[in-house]
Amino acid sequence: MKLRTAISQVKGLHYLMESMQLQSSLGKRYLLDTYMMYQANEINQELDLVERTYTIREGKKAGLISKIQTKLMQVRDIKGSLKNIQSNSILDDIELFEIKSFALVSNAILKLQNEFETTLIEIPDLNHVISILDPENNSVPSFYIYDAYSKDLAITRKKIQELKAARKLDPEMDLGAKLDILENKAAEIEAEVRTQVCENIYPYSNDLEKALNQVAHLDVIIAKAILADNMAFTRAQISESTTEYKAMFHPQIKEALALSNKKFQAIDIKLNQSVCFITGANMAGKTVILKTLALCQYLLQFGFFVPAQSAHIALVNRILVSVGDDQSEQNGLSSFASEMVKINEMVEASINKENVLVLVDELARTTNPTEGRAIVNAVAEIFNENNTLSVITTHYSGLNKTCRKLRVKGLDKEFKPGEINKNNINDYMDYALVEDDASWVPHEALRIAEILGINQQIIEKANKNLLAKS
Repeated sequence: MKLRTAISQVKGLHYLMESMQLQSSLGKRYLLDTYMMYQANEINQELDLVERTYTIREGKKAGLISKIQTKLMQVRDIKGSLKNIQSNSILDDIELFEIKSFALVSNAILKLQNEFETTLIEIPDLNHVISILDPENNSVPSFYIYDAYSKDLAITRKKIQELKAARKLDPEMDLGAKLDILENKAAEIEAEVRTQVCENIYPYSNDLEKALNQVAHLDVIIAKAILADNMAFTRAQISESTTEYKAMFHPQIKEALALSNKKFQAIDIKLNQSVCFITGANMAGKTVILKTLALCQYLLQFGFFVPAQSAHIALVNRILVSVGDDQSEQNGLSSFASEMVKINEMVEASINKENVLVLVDELARTTNPTEGRAIVNAVAEIFNENNTLSVITTHYSGLNKTCRKLRVKGLDKEFKPGEINKNNINDYMDYALVEDDASWVPHEALRIAEILGINQQIIEKANKNLLAKS
């Protein structure tokens, strides 16, 4: 899977990509075309680069990073021109300008990078390309068939200028035929020179391609390091089987709360190759937990630091998510039918022993409670039998006793009358997860409804019904 595909599926990824300080369209294309990684050594190589860049930005040579970013702003995506040179085509002056301009900027970036104590990205030296396209050694990022390419061309151009000067002095002189002959000759020589220039560049086409990719990669690495610094992300350690986060947070939601002078409560969570139920009242942040787990998994496997104080993450081959606001009800499917199609995909992956991360929000919530509970327990049983790393949020009680259960604390203490209202209730919610071995789910819905000022008759009658059933 490419990152551009993942962005369309995970809203938090789009927010982070928009927050990245990429300096070139080349870097943006490189990032979006990045493939999800599944091998620990490949991921760690990328994270090493991000960490080294992060360290440089914290040290005495931080200014070099800024200078490199300034150069990166001058980088153009010359993929089309490069493709033509690799096919041994004759480039026009615009394409040759693009090649020359890129070679100059690439070498400038290489020179700046050589001032680091450690090399970040191996960028080929393009001096040979520059010498071909800049025979007069003026280092100007433009291209012209210079006189230096051909003595015959220089002589012909000089004659043309002399004739034009003579005609300017005496407009009645008939020099048209001579000028046409000379200008045609100059054009022929220029074409020959252009062909020779392209033939001379061709042997370096692989170096140009590597430099193009490496410069784009450098742009991405620097942007990843800056993102990690700005958002207080950390480098995750890759685990064999257990996934564990300390102070995990969702950066987009954290930022939105900060704009309202509110604080995001980070959470700790540990997952094994089995089912973990998360229970708790509405407004308790269960859905946010699932979205953050998905976001962190994608970030790690695309080579980013993750939003947490510390993290140990087991790699997976697929991330399967069923969250209410992401469900499709196309083709006439009801919300329940749409959900079951997704759950079926997850179950089949589990039965086939695929290495997946499964995240399900309020499984079977749109059917009756009796059948819903039965479905939840059946799915959980399959996931447990096949050691599938999975998290299921639910309001149902009577859950499978062999599954681990966590509960969001929520409003787990008493408050003075009038202390909480609909405007400040989120400030009193405790989003921490606690182990919960009970087979029933705490009934906080009525308490929250009362705080929100719901009609008292509803509260009284609902409480009466609960007492009658107990």
